[in-house]
Amino acid sequence: MSVESVGLTCPRCEAPVPADARFCMNCGQSLGADSAADDRRARLSAAAPAPLVEKMRSAKLTGERKPVTALFADVVGSTTLAEQMDPEDWTQIINEAFDLMSTAVFHFEGTIAQLQGDAMLAFFGAPVAHEDDPERAVRAALEMVDKVMEFAEQLKVSHGIDFRIRAGINSGPVIVGNVGSDLRYEYTALGDAVNVAARVQTAAQPGQVLVTAMTRRFITGTFDFEDLGGVELKGKTEPVQLYRVLGVRAERISSRGLEQVGLSSPLVGRAAELQLLKDAFQIVRAGRGRVAVVLGEPGIGKSRLMAEFKTSIGASDDPAQAKWIEGRCVSYGRTSPYHLVFDLVRSMLDLPQTGLDVLPRAALDDRLRALLGDDAADVAPYFAHLLAMPLTQPELDRVQIDPAVLQGRYVAALARVVRQYTEHGPVVLVCEDIHWADPASVEVVVGLLPLLTLLPVLQLFAGRAETDAPGWRLVAQTRFALGDAAIEVRLQPLTDEASRELVANLLEIESLPDAVRSAILTRSEGNPFFVEEVVRMLIGRGAIVRAGDRWMANETIASIDIPETLHGLLLARIDQLPDAAKRSLRVASVIGRQFPVRVLERVLSSTEGPN
Repeated sequence: MSVESVGLTCPRCEAPVPADARFCMNCGQSLGADSAADDRRARLSAAAPAPLVEKMRSAKLTGERKPVTALFADVVGSTTLAEQMDPEDWTQIINEAFDLMSTAVFHFEGTIAQLQGDAMLAFFGAPVAHEDDPERAVRAALEMVDKVMEFAEQLKVSHGIDFRIRAGINSGPVIVGNVGSDLRYEYTALGDAVNVAARVQTAAQPGQVLVTAMTRRFITGTFDFEDLGGVELKGKTEPVQLYRVLGVRAERISSRGLEQVGLSSPLVGRAAELQLLKDAFQIVRAGRGRVAVVLGEPGIGKSRLMAEFKTSIGASDDPAQAKWIEGRCVSYGRTSPYHLVFDLVRSMLDLPQTGLDVLPRAALDDRLRALLGDDAADVAPYFAHLLAMPLTQPELDRVQIDPAVLQGRYVAALARVVRQYTEHGPVVLVCEDIHWADPASVEVVVGLLPLLTLLPVLQLFAGRAETDAPGWRLVAQTRFALGDAAIEVRLQPLTDEASRELVANLLEIESLPDAVRSAILTRSEGNPFFVEEVVRMLIGRGAIVRAGDRWMANETIASIDIPETLHGLLLARIDQLPDAAKRSLRVASVIGRQFPVRVLERVLSSTEGPN
């Protein structure tokens, strides 16, 4: 899709716009009707999952300024392709392509903001915010490209055309309005973030997904990239640093914290909690099963505590030591059945994190035979079914049974492998971020609980105290079934003393100016992740610089904002609040950082409306 001017200008900002544009890429002004696009939008809106629709409806945006990640995708060479085809056939092809693209957007809870001829603009972060919206946008783009590529193979045979899409992604702030009746958004302003995404898309080759440096900084630990350097984009005075997304990393590393800038700290303020886990493991080493639950708010240090625990007990992939089996839930996984179990299987069989869709069936069979010998044939069909691998006809007959019975077979297969590992030593089975667990995985893990407590296994669950999440059933069932035999560790914010120690460790010296240290502590409020992100932001912005063996602060230290890495995390939590709580929060943010409750009550009682 070309964005070259054909003599038309936007009525609001007078920027040049193409003749078929639905909105101005510079300011977001609507530029007129397009019945085909309207029909597509109505159809795609009708296809949006009901839970997502409800989340959008409840967002009730009223001119809020939000950080979002914009995904702009279009069909490459659409004008030439359209000229070769009957208009009705071309319209049908575009509709089918948009159906595939919208499925990817909805899968990751994005919003289709605009349909413009052969292009789609999607937002991740408005009206529904998530703490990992940049990652969701990139995953959606990769899924778009894969789905359309499969569709293109069919079109090559049926119509003889080369149908490809490309995508550009950028992150930044926008101001958004209310949701319309068909889930289309009326933007009071779009700003530069969307304009850049559109320009980035034009720089992509067919089948490519390009991201800006602003987006990449949020997702460096999740994807592999090719650095394209500075690229000249229309309307930008300076080259824009772009990266091609190559795919998901084979081994994910955390994008949080300060390791990437060469700073680290020993575990601070968690000695008692770590000792509880060590004590539980000693019981397991003696031959009795235990379950431990680690609960805490985002960024409070759950993952760090477990990593420290793993190191302290010498756990590894070597079954001769303590075997560590770990499955992680993902924020977009609640609607993906068995995604936690899938990850547990990957870990317990030492399979790669990526590429399971092309992993040969023989690799699974070989691994199971090495573990279970002749018994491998009893569990192989159920693992293969879980991993969507090919099955023989006899195996198909075994798995085509009542879903509840099949779920029981999954449980038995998992327990069989874990039992085999316990013959060599204790096992630690970890389920991380259970607040994002899908219901099907929860049922399987609940089924494992009574079986594994009879073995030298420490079942370790970690998550947030979200009692309405499906994963909370793991906590409730643990309490009900095990009572006092279950260990529950609730992580609290670091004390002021521990926070100061963490800052001193990160900046290596105690001689950090008191004003700098106090500013960091005030804004982080005892949350280790917040401490690290504030420090990283200060270093990145040059507010703290190293001079010899000291860290020096300049005058910009007084005007610290919330780091961009925390915006999504905080907004995601705010979006989950009821309307009354959101209103109270908005009013409180205007009053100040600290104030008596009666002041808030008085202001609320004197104001009207939701804003």
